[in-house]
Amino acid sequence: MKPLFLLAALVALAFAAPAQPIKQPPVRVAEGTMFRQKVAVAPYAGRRYRCTMRAQADTVGGSWASLGVVYYQGGRYLADADLYNQKKPLNRVRARQWTTYTITGTLPAGTDTVHLNPNVHGNGRFAFDDFRLEVAQPGGTWLPVPVANGDFEAPAPADSSATRLPPGWQPYAPQPVAGYTYRVAREAAGNRYLLLRGTGIVPYGNNPAAGHYQLANGVRLYYETYGQGPPLLLLHGNSYSIGGFNYQIADLARHYRVIAVDTRDQGKSAITKGVLTYDLFADDMVALLDALQVPAAHVVGWSDGGNTGLSMALRYPARVRSLVAMGANLYADTTAVEARILDEIRENLRRSPARYHRITTLLLDYPRMKPAELATIKAPVLVLAGEKDVIKEAHTRLIAASIPGAQVTILPGLSHFAPEEDPAVFNAAVLDFLAKH
Repeated sequence: MKPLFLLAALVALAFAAPAQPIKQPPVRVAEGTMFRQKVAVAPYAGRRYRCTMRAQADTVGGSWASLGVVYYQGGRYLADADLYNQKKPLNRVRARQWTTYTITGTLPAGTDTVHLNPNVHGNGRFAFDDFRLEVAQPGGTWLPVPVANGDFEAPAPADSSATRLPPGWQPYAPQPVAGYTYRVAREAAGNRYLLLRGTGIVPYGNNPAAGHYQLANGVRLYYETYGQGPPLLLLHGNSYSIGGFNYQIADLARHYRVIAVDTRDQGKSAITKGVLTYDLFADDMVALLDALQVPAAHVVGWSDGGNTGLSMALRYPARVRSLVAMGANLYADTTAVEARILDEIRENLRRSPARYHRITTLLLDYPRMKPAELATIKAPVLVLAGEKDVIKEAHTRLIAASIPGAQVTILPGLSHFAPEEDPAVFNAAVLDFLAKH
């Protein structure tokens, strides 16, 4: 048992005013979509397609790259496909020689645009070339869909730099991703390709220097800690992990002691049995705080993490100093969530392997909160959602209106993935709120 004076010090820390920013070396993100291209496909909605690229990687440790194809209708996210679900478990770019990678699928009805999204993870040298998109024609032939500068042979602008992309390609986020540079390179034979390098990258979610395991509520949970100051519990979304907060941890860790957790059955935490609920996740988090001797913490939750945070604030009011809930919902019906998303989840449940059924079922059966219950929440709460969120704006505003004194912010132009789409806007909203509490 810890001495009583240490427990008293922890209580004082938990309820102290927010600390001044801690000076520390830059903390860089581990992975993400570095660049993308938007391709018009409205005439081909509902048809089979294939997307190919050539790529190579000279990586460090567990680094890799991949390719994603994301479907949109009127600027609204529909679904996506990537190399992970192409029935090749090792279909990640790790080969040092040029290798062709292919994604196949069907463009969902209503799709008018796809984003070609190459992704990188970690440190190393990554090369990309020859992006092609084709749609199936009657008779088994394939029709090319124009991709701008897919071979990177277009002349680079005179003011090109290590953070400016070649013609036809756009950065995924408004800000360059720290730790990565890219340029058009040329092979000895004259072929041009896009060369991307990652250096000094922190592998959030798989960082031995910051990672720990803790038995809490009967489950072995994995968590990582960063920074100093008042404790802040960081909770990810469904089927995500700590790595989902690549763009948040560094900013938060300059002000707070960030405790980023992989929820049970996700990330590196233990696989369990039985029904998964957000109340169970909340029980896990409180047990983890107990084990870490943290009497109360700020809680920042995204999607499922926001639902867990609401459950904590309802059922363990003394443990939540303040709450930021991004893209949360009280129940899973069409008044709260867009119908097409619920249909997509049901389809995923039908088609996915059995090991994913419990975590997918969670999205359909829970949460089961009532607006009137939220009136008992005592913690200061900020309710966030994207303007184009899959959680309906009326529902987001209902959550805020049901909590005494809660604030609500709808992030203009952003979706359910606002923390990744515009980290600067999301982080500023979170930090501004937390600094007041």
